[in-house]
Amino acid sequence: MVSTTQQSLATTNQLAHVTRPARALIGWMSQQEGQLFLAGRQIQNAQKPEYINKVQEARAAVQNRQPGVDQSELLAQVPPELQEYLASFQSQDAFKPFADEKWLPKIANLLKVCALQPVVFWDHAEERATSADPAEMLSVAKITLPIPDRAEIPLQYDQSRNTWMITSRNPNLKIVGNFSAPIQGFTGCGFLVAVSASFVQVVLHRGRYLLRDGYHRSLGLLARGITNVPVLYREFSEYENLGLPAGMLQAQSYLGERPPLLEDYLNNDVASEVLLPASEKMIVVQGMEMNPLG
Repeated sequence: MVSTTQQSLATTNQLAHVTRPARALIGWMSQQEGQLFLAGRQIQNAQKPEYINKVQEARAAVQNRQPGVDQSELLAQVPPELQEYLASFQSQDAFKPFADEKWLPKIANLLKVCALQPVVFWDHAEERATSADPAEMLSVAKITLPIPDRAEIPLQYDQSRNTWMITSRNPNLKIVGNFSAPIQGFTGCGFLVAVSASFVQVVLHRGRYLLRDGYHRSLGLLARGITNVPVLYREFSEYENLGLPAGMLQAQSYLGERPPLLEDYLNNDVASEVLLPASEKMIVVQGMEMNPLG
């Protein structure tokens, strides 16, 4: 049922590609897509018999499940011991867009929440949940609904190319603004970058509770036996856009009769550990001197 993987570090394969361990919901993928994930996205290896068989077995295991999913009593009210922390959380600028859209803090049972994301990097999931104490809900809230800090972001400067490079494993690294100002008698200009706030979000859409954001943290918490966690919650209307990133599972997978649950990432009958190319978010800022003609 539960993965016995002990991998937690990125590795390098024979082609010098840095890879990271992930958990893939191959039982809800097409046959071809599941094989490609098992092959580490290397198409030349995707037709191996063991990959074909593994995806077939996972897809069959999904089809053999009883139709329907029990999501009763999935949500609960936030306990009194979190009120002070959540008051501080809701006073932050990062929460304002959520307040405007009527998101509410709730306690969600992650075991009953449906999954939309086909793959979750396993090492990142473990890292994000290391500070959680199962006996202290506040420690969990600081992971799922963090108050944004002003942590410095590492920068690299390539003098030969007049280029600043900012990289992060966190996909929420973004350009958030720009500036210009006099600096010591010169004119300075540039961009503001930050890792934007990300919160664990559960939504109700077409009668089903889905995880909209916070997959690494949720999987890391489940792996540590922590099931009831603070989240932001909102209901979406039937035709309202969920604002999901590209690459999610097909809607018929998570809205159908046999949807994947978050705990299924750890279920070897319907999911598998895979090694995928490591990726980072990168921002590149380059200064160029030009003499345009005309």
